[in-house]
Formats: sequence, structure tokens, C-alpha cells
Amino acid sequence: MKVVVKTFGAAFSVAVIPVLRDNYTYVIHDQATNAVAAVDVSADTAPVLDYVQRLSKSTKKGDAGEVRFSTILSTHRHVDHTGGNIALLKKLGSSGTFNIIGGVNDNIPGVTQTVREGDRVSLGALQVEVLDVPCHTRGHVLYKVYHPKSVGDGVALFTGDTLFVGGIGAFFEGDAALMCRAMRKVYDLHQGASDREAAEHRIFVFPGHEYTVNFLEFTRAAIPPTHPDAAFIASQLERYKESVAQCTPTVPSSLAEEKRQNLFLRTCDTSFVREMRHGDTAEALMQYLYDTCP
Repeated sequence: MKVVVKTFGAAFSVAVIPVLRDNYTYVIHDQATNAVAAVDVSADTAPVLDYVQRLSKSTKKGDAGEVRFSTILSTHRHVDHTGGNIALLKKLGSSGTFNIIGGVNDNIPGVTQTVREGDRVSLGALQVEVLDVPCHTRGHVLYKVYHPKSVGDGVALFTGDTLFVGGIGAFFEGDAALMCRAMRKVYDLHQGASDREAAEHRIFVFPGHEYTVNFLEFTRAAIPPTHPDAAFIASQLERYKESVAQCTPTVPSSLAEEKRQNLFLRTCDTSFVREMRHGDTAEALMQYLYDTCP
């Protein structure tokens, strides 16, 4: 698949780098300071090295100085998300301070700084907020990245193996109740925004894998054909299929899109739970969806 870059105004960019069979590593570039971070680094570091080196050559230094690779953010400990941490540090780590950051309850290779819910980390001029979402692993975290003075430029949410486009990750170390709590944190991420609907369109989800088409096929089959979002979901599925056919990543998606096309995230909506008729609670619907999703 191709490398694509999502820009967030003049504040920062996120490169979507396909690695291994269906994983993604992400490279965040703060435009103001040229600080660079990688998210979820597998042992397949060559595409990441290539991108960072090309970024360094093409970036105008100006007042921001040289491109500085300073941070690795690991969402969870699984080897396809952390297997390249130490190797990438050795190859790209600057002479200054270098951090490998991960959840306090996961054993992240090479970790130099453990984080938990509510912690904030700086990446140049960018802010990185941490959310605890134990379930896939007991120490899984999400990273919410934005420029504090340019929130209108958008928010990048790195979700690892908790939330995918149209789906969720396996309950390896949790259950439906824990996943429901994780989904609630994502669902309410726009809380505090003056215009919540607009905020949902500016929050972008960057998951750990390219599983989109499979999840959307499940969604199309599971949602009643008379549901108001059925046509939207069918259209999205065709769009995603076309992206895959062109070797283009389907990520990121917006929170607004996920609130329509991700049945697991929609367990946060009590009216949707009733419509689906698979139990009276979010946990019951979550378990049903999890058990029936191929």
C-alpha cells in the first residue's frame, strides 16, 4: 500500500505508513518545531526510516531547525506494534533526549516513560493526551494529539488495536464491559467543544491495522436495511473497497463517520441499542456483535 499524509492545517501532519501484512505505523511531524514522533513501530522499520529521511531532506528548516526524531508512542505491548522500538531508536534517535512512551500497565520494549489516564506529553508545540482503555491488553492506551492553540485544525486519535475503522480489537485481556468503557471515552471525545458536531468532523481515528472492508461488510449485513444509515454504510463500503483496490489506506476516518458506521462504537447510543434488539444494555449488544463478527 501507498504512504499517505494527513495534514492538520499548518499545525502538524500524520504520515500513514503501511508495514508488515496489514499494520500501520504513523509518523507525526510538528510543523512549528520539526519534532517528529512515530506511533506503533513494528520490526518492519525500513518504510519508517525511508519516510523520516525523505521528510528530513524535503523540510525547510527555517526557525524550526533540523527535523528531530524524538519520540516513539506505543499504544500497547504486542510485538507487531513495538518490535522495532529499540532498532528505530538506534537508527534515528537524536543526540538529545529520546523517549519511548507506553502505558504503565503494559511491558513496552525500551520504554523510558510510562503514562496513564490524564497524563500529557509534549511533542514540540503539540500536546499528547493519554486515555486508558484496558481490554485488548490491560495496559492499552490511546493518544490524542493536537495543537493547543490550533484545535480547529483537528485532532489525531491513535487507537492501536482498540478501535478500528468500523470495528474493534479482540478482548484478549478484558470483556464487553471494559470495551464499552473504552468506546464511551472515544464517543465523548468531543465533550467541551462549543460545536460538538463540527468537532466530530475534525477528530480523526488512526487505528493499528487495515481491517476496514471486513468490518464494513459485517456492518452492512448486521444493520437493518431500513435503518437511516444503511445507505451511508453501503456507500462507505464501496469507497473503502475502491481505496484498497488502488493500494491506498482507508485510514483515517473521522469520529463523525465512526458514529454512523461503527456498530461497536454505537453501543454508546441507548436508542441504537434498543433498535438492534440484542439485549437491553450496551454490554449485551457489544458481546453479541463481538461474538457474531467474523
